[in-house]
Amino acid sequence: MPGKIVINKRASGNYVLYENGRRYDKQKKYNVPDRTMIGIQIPSRPEYMVPNENYFRLFPKGDQNMSEYEQNKMDEYKKERDEAFMIRDFFEQMFYELQFHSRKQPNTVLNEFKVRELNAILEPMKDMMQDEPGARFLQLIPIPTEEESEGGGTVLCGMTYSDVMMVLTKYRCTEGEFFQKLLLRET
Repeated sequence: MPGKIVINKRASGNYVLYENGRRYDKQKKYNVPDRTMIGIQIPSRPEYMVPNENYFRLFPKGDQNMSEYEQNKMDEYKKERDEAFMIRDFFEQMFYELQFHSRKQPNTVLNEFKVRELNAILEPMKDMMQDEPGARFLQLIPIPTEEESEGGGTVLCGMTYSDVMMVLTKYRCTEGEFFQKLLLRET
């Protein structure tokens, strides 16, 4: 029945689906509903949902009927999503940069500037992925220190490019799962 609203319960949240119509499936030999996700149910207030882009495409005047609470929740969700994708883009660029250097000079210690810049991306990334199964393996890169060598000079002690790549690989695996779930929530 077109126009029917259905709730699809998943571990990541309850999806609100809108039935557009039905289509005949030749293999199953019967009609199956054609549904589009229009939002995610708000756990604390199940009578409300956070709408996505499909909702506004299907119901162009829908935003006029939203309460202030719903509008704030939607704005908050969009802001968090945009920030997450921006952090992911920064991470991907840094990952490729460090991957290049780890091939050329794997035993070279990262300088303090690079470590601080890398941690500036890893820290918010670790926070946003704290509920993921792999989050307990994530760590920040320690700041390198200068220590005196036996010859009288100073030596930079810290993680090498290859060490850092091992840490970043853990982030990359966890990040892949996190963003796949984030993208599934939007469709």
